[in-house]
Amino acid sequence: MKQYFINHPVFRIVAPAVYGVLIYLLTLMINNTVAQVNDLFKSEEVYVFIVLTYLTFESCRFIIILLRRYTMQKQIRFLVLIQVITTTFISVGLAMISLSLYFQYVVGFSMSDTQALIFILIFVSTTLLYNILYLSHYYLQKENTLKIQSEMQQRDILEMEMIEFQQDINPELLYESLESLIGIMYRDIDKAEDYIDSLASAYRYVLTNRHQELVAINAEVEAGKNLIKILNEKYFGQLVFETSLKETTSDARLIPGSLPIILESIVRNSIITRFEPFVIQCYMEDEYIIIQSKLNDRLLPDQGSKIAFNRLQKSYSLYSDLPLIQVKAYQESYIKLPVLKVEEGIAIIK
Repeated sequence: MKQYFINHPVFRIVAPAVYGVLIYLLTLMINNTVAQVNDLFKSEEVYVFIVLTYLTFESCRFIIILLRRYTMQKQIRFLVLIQVITTTFISVGLAMISLSLYFQYVVGFSMSDTQALIFILIFVSTTLLYNILYLSHYYLQKENTLKIQSEMQQRDILEMEMIEFQQDINPELLYESLESLIGIMYRDIDKAEDYIDSLASAYRYVLTNRHQELVAINAEVEAGKNLIKILNEKYFGQLVFETSLKETTSDARLIPGSLPIILESIVRNSIITRFEPFVIQCYMEDEYIIIQSKLNDRLLPDQGSKIAFNRLQKSYSLYSDLPLIQVKAYQESYIKLPVLKVEEGIAIIK
């Protein structure tokens, strides 16, 4: 409730004073005693109206706070009706009781029926006006909140799309490859052309399958071999990718880019020297494709590949009850990639 104008100290202090004076002037006009305006601030009646207005406003505010705190927001229409009725009866009742006491103990006589009717109409109008102001502000704020939430969702979607685009482009791999290409061009033009073809194939595979949900394992294996070929230029030609996956697994599927992402994550998070081959083995075991390599982790993990790997884990959680997991044991690293099988156009666990 703190965000609403009815809780603002300035409104709570100034509004009753201004509105009380207006009610007093309205009463003078109704009673045809406008000449008393000259003694406006000398008359105690104007201060009585200010106090009554303050009492009306504060009682309305108190009732609204109680109703909003102890009722369900889903029953908004019923709540509005209850709020208007409750604030009207209680606020007008308090104002009329206070007026009766004023007339009886200060003025010295009771109000006439006509005066009572006029005051009731004035304070009923006051209560309704207070509710209208509050409800208009409430719905305006609600609409603004929905718009802000919608804009935040759009921003989150754009950020996710930007992250996905950056992951698809893989700028780190692109820059490294271009740097390697510059070095190759000075040594061997034919090898440079072959390297360009491999780099083009890697990005062509990403763009071609960007909107595909699943791809064949054989396509992933070829993409993985191509990636190792590209990375080998930086890692002294010591990367060896060995696979025993059978070509007969035609119904088995993977999420596009799974194997290249895992291979790049392994390479970028391992210490690789020019003196010893770094062998990565890929084979099938039960319901998983196992990617095995020697455990030789870098001291500082590569953040880009880590983000891509986590993103891949979330993607597989949508398709499979079997998780994408990484196990480190006996100086070996094992990444277990769940295999998906397509039957009648539906992706299921193999």
